[in-house]
Amino acid sequence: MASTHLDISDLPAKLAELETFALERNDYRVKRLVGELKRAAKMHATSQALLREEGMRLRKEVERLKKQAVTLQSQVETAFESYHSSLITFEKFRSGIRIVEQMRTHEDLPGIVEGIKKLFNLRAVGLLLDEAEYAPFLPDTIRRAPLSTIRQAVAAAIPDPVRRASFMGPVTEAPDLEFFFGPSILGGGGTPRLGSCFIYPLKDKFGPQKMVGVIGFFDGNPKRYAREKRADFLEHFCDILGYAVVDVTDRKKADALREDVERMTRHDLKSPLTAILTLPQLFRRESNLTPRQTEMLNLVQSAGYRMLHMINQSLDLYRMERGAYELTPQPVDILPILDNIAAELRGMLESRELSVDITVRGRPRQEGDAFVVQGEEMLCYTMLSNLVRNALEASPPGGRIDVSLTENGALDVAVHNAGAVPQEIRSRFFQKYVTAGKKDGTGLGTYGARLIAQTHGGRIRMETSESHGTTVVVQFPR
Repeated sequence: MASTHLDISDLPAKLAELETFALERNDYRVKRLVGELKRAAKMHATSQALLREEGMRLRKEVERLKKQAVTLQSQVETAFESYHSSLITFEKFRSGIRIVEQMRTHEDLPGIVEGIKKLFNLRAVGLLLDEAEYAPFLPDTIRRAPLSTIRQAVAAAIPDPVRRASFMGPVTEAPDLEFFFGPSILGGGGTPRLGSCFIYPLKDKFGPQKMVGVIGFFDGNPKRYAREKRADFLEHFCDILGYAVVDVTDRKKADALREDVERMTRHDLKSPLTAILTLPQLFRRESNLTPRQTEMLNLVQSAGYRMLHMINQSLDLYRMERGAYELTPQPVDILPILDNIAAELRGMLESRELSVDITVRGRPRQEGDAFVVQGEEMLCYTMLSNLVRNALEASPPGGRIDVSLTENGALDVAVHNAGAVPQEIRSRFFQKYVTAGKKDGTGLGTYGARLIAQTHGGRIRMETSESHGTTVVVQFPR
């Protein structure tokens, strides 16, 4: 049987034929069927119109979403580029901060300025500091000017510091480029036509209202320091540089003040010390002294002379800190030095029932023994006195301090006591001003011992534990 296919477009014609057939036959059932088919055809036509309308709406929505997707993609790419650019900028400023943090003295400034110039790929970096405050410390390559002159130039470049703390814009609008960047910035001609610059006053970290100088960045790109750009990173970075200059200067001033105080202190200490050195001589003229009293007077006078020598040598320790001390080595026997130290500390030994035992090359000390190193006697005395005194103070009552003199390639002097160094200072034991558990401790004893050992070309180390006590070993070269 052949199949038939009814095209939906033929439906109205077919319905008309059926309707004519129904009228001719006057058949109620055919009429009702025709009516139902008409309603179905009408509904179908309505749905087709709705589908066409919905399809058109969906096509418009797809086109809108496509356009929106393109816009979003463009925004994402722009945001990523901005983020990537900001990240690169941030990393550069972090690197710049690390460069600034390397500053230890004013002599580091030229290298820091050059490092900043290379890091940010700048044509020039201009640094100008207050002449009155910094001229005594600055190297010749760092420019300086009177603060009043700097203030006038900054006021011309940044007329409204409340609204904007720095100048950013084309070089053609910056006043007096030669002042901020030096004569070489003009290259023998007039104002450069191309480029942009950033100018910022450096503040004192302890008084932001006080200006210490000014810094400027010059770039050949006119858009790099455009007026509309933000300057937060730059200003923060320059603040860190300014604070570093202030810190280094304050530290140098403090060092100079300390030298003055130490010099005056040495002078003032010598006056009462003169009486300590003179009185034993006067007492000896009396005929009623016992041998014990004469011995004690000798100890007082000997200690006085050592104190006088140590006062005179305090400046030597300062020179050692800077590696400027010139050692005059001579043969020095360590054993007599240890005897003098023990005699000086006899009162502390007796009051705490402590003892000092000395071994030489692995056996108890014997008469006629010697242990000779190359060095300066008073420096060796100062170093070993500090170490033995520390050992006495750290020893429990009734304990023993062992001093071992050995030769193992080098000449070692080891001072041992049963106490342990507190955990919190072990890693900083030889650092300056480190102390623990001493009411009047200065934290300079072990620091000075390290300086003296290094000055002699030797080394010093410390080993400590609760079970084995503490041993400090000074190693002299042969």
